Amino acid sequence: MKNFCLAAGCALDTGGRHTKLQELARLLLIAGSCSLLPIPGHCQPANRPSAVSLPSELSLAVPELERRVWDKRPIQIALPVNRERLVTFTVPVRVELPPDLDASTLRTQIVADTTSGTIYWTALKAFKSHRVQVQDIVSKNIYLLDIAASPAVRDTTRIEVAVPGGQPDSSGPALTTPGQAAADTAGTDPVALTRMAAQQLYAPKRLLQLPDGVYPSPVRQTRTEALYHSAKVEATPVMAWRSGELTVTAVKLKNLTAAELILDPRNLRGRWQTATFQHNLLLPQGSPPDTTAAYLISTAPFEEVMGGY
Repeated sequence: MKNFCLAAGCALDTGGRHTKLQELARLLLIAGSCSLLPIPGHCQPANRPSAVSLPSELSLAVPELERRVWDKRPIQIALPVNRERLVTFTVPVRVELPPDLDASTLRTQIVADTTSGTIYWTALKAFKSHRVQVQDIVSKNIYLLDIAASPAVRDTTRIEVAVPGGQPDSSGPALTTPGQAAADTAGTDPVALTRMAAQQLYAPKRLLQLPDGVYPSPVRQTRTEALYHSAKVEATPVMAWRSGELTVTAVKLKNLTAAELILDPRNLRGRWQTATFQHNLLLPQGSPPDTTAAYLISTAPFEEVMGGY
């Protein structure tokens, strides 16, 4: 019986197999050492794919939504500089910012409906962590955020904060076409009715059509400052539509002051079922962003709710 000491690269037998055994031993030693110390020319595959050459279906996609849950602890939010990041709550909200986060440091916009509220934040320069209070417009509950901005932050993934009792907005912003709008249950859904009104104002005319059961309603396009109290805001009804017992009125709002104004639906006069602002931040009068639109849903025409203005 012949014995071989492959680890030493030697053979105890003699003959023509000696050279072959030495070569086999050398290959086994190389194969065993690749996991510990790669040997150039032996341990790397000839056609090893690089990260950039991987098929697109195998690459790691950037998530479109980062979910957080309110558990009584402040939620950490990191903002990039000069890039917008969205934070969506599953309840309609308003924001109370500390004095240090003024318009020269942080641009804030809020879009809220009956079931959720989205904060659009753009840091105009870096700042350290600040405690921010976010309030549920309906329940008045307070939620705490610690926000900071840095040029090193690159992540702009939308953040969704799930609040106990709120409805998650997991599908993200709905992209609907006028053809799809016809299938919306706008007659019974205030959210769909509000979306329809916004489309009527901003979509190209050639694409506009009304959902079944929704009809134009006459409205007097007269300016008034009686709609919004606590600040001087000019309101002009633009268009209105009726569906069943509900009327939605699109109203142009213009800031008449020299200061920035964050619109709060609680400052609206009248009995409104829902109130949604296209943008809730109005810059001082004279700048292009000093005007926005409000979509007000009521059970009576705008003029009747406002008592003839």
